[in-house]
Amino acid sequence: MRPTEEHESEQNETHYDTPEQKVQNTHSVQLWREYFSERFESFERRKMQTVSFRDLVEGKDTSYTFVHIYRDYYPALLNAGQFFDEDIAYLYKYHVQIETLIRLFSFEAQYGVATYMQANFDATVEKLSDQMYVTLKQINSEKLLQENKKLVEESLRNFQSLYEIPPKWGHLLFYLFQISWSLLYMDQAWVTKYEKQLIEEKEGGKTSQMLELALVHFAFASGNDDLAFERLSQSEKKVEMVHYLVWMKLLVDKQEWDRLLLWLLDLKPNFLEGVGTYYYHSDSREFFHEYLSYFWKYAQHTGDEEQYEDMLIEFLPITFYEYGEYLMVIGEHERWVELQVIMGYSPELIQRKDLKEVVSFQKETVLPIYHQTIDRLINERTRKSYQSAIKHLKTLRSLYFDLGEEERFSQYIDKIAAVYGRLRAFQEELRKGKFIS
Repeated sequence: MRPTEEHESEQNETHYDTPEQKVQNTHSVQLWREYFSERFESFERRKMQTVSFRDLVEGKDTSYTFVHIYRDYYPALLNAGQFFDEDIAYLYKYHVQIETLIRLFSFEAQYGVATYMQANFDATVEKLSDQMYVTLKQINSEKLLQENKKLVEESLRNFQSLYEIPPKWGHLLFYLFQISWSLLYMDQAWVTKYEKQLIEEKEGGKTSQMLELALVHFAFASGNDDLAFERLSQSEKKVEMVHYLVWMKLLVDKQEWDRLLLWLLDLKPNFLEGVGTYYYHSDSREFFHEYLSYFWKYAQHTGDEEQYEDMLIEFLPITFYEYGEYLMVIGEHERWVELQVIMGYSPELIQRKDLKEVVSFQKETVLPIYHQTIDRLINERTRKSYQSAIKHLKTLRSLYFDLGEEERFSQYIDKIAAVYGRLRAFQEELRKGKFIS
């Protein structure tokens, strides 16, 4: 869908005193891109004047690297754009970010990135993609579509230039596809049109994971979650966890809580299957805790805490801290103590403020924690463990006395003294602590 010849003619005839005027309150992605190219030519020419191509490829000269594209070229484009309409200003910023991404990848393809700089390059790309999400959230897309639909349509055509980014960044491409089609290109007619086109391509024999994921996303964008789940189950390749989490993040931002629960429950088996990798892969831990945070937000906003608690129980022991925190929040102190006992936690491993809170409300509730810890320490059968057991016995004595249960404590001491009567060192520690004579 190209601009009319009359519109093209008007653009060609317009005279600009400075290149920056092309992006000052103009409603044309074509003019923005022309300015980007002009600015980059002068930027790169200036940088290359002092660098030999060989040094650049070998990473020996630091006067021109990808860092300069992000720190010099990118902010220069941002500063050039001035608009009366705030939403168009954000749309311009979004296209500056697309431009910067493309230039970063072009630099990598042309000159390469030194091994020691690769982590920095990857972090820069990820940071820029996160900034794009923030920019898209700031746009009032409904208003922009209503008032400037042709501009948004032109924006969509320019967005497709991202399809040329290197295959190794396929996960990033689909991330940008997800957020852009959810937050900007949300016209249902466009969704229907492109979905139909992809279905025809698939029926014609074309296959790719990007195509399959795009079809899932179009079902998601149309609010047809059952169809999205069906398409996910039919995907030939395993869908990366990050894509699931982006869909859930979008639902959280839109506060579509009922739909969020559907996605949380659908994803639960995938995480249960991957529990074994939790302790060995940092990505698995990061993804799981993001998943937990969305479940907690669902419970907070809907009051449906039962689903959240069921999930925490299913994923024990890796949800131990979250489940303990949840029980404290809802005041279930007895169940909180049961959890500590089941996990075998001694008072030293429990957060002092939590233990103090439970003691202040229900002293008797915490007694099992101390009983279990004392038994375990005695059975370790070392002088040091006996001394630690005596320390906990003193705390336990104070708790029993505060409860007015002196006799009950005396019976407990008589019992352990008898059961462990053959442990001479332990008997000595009991006498030192004045528990027996």
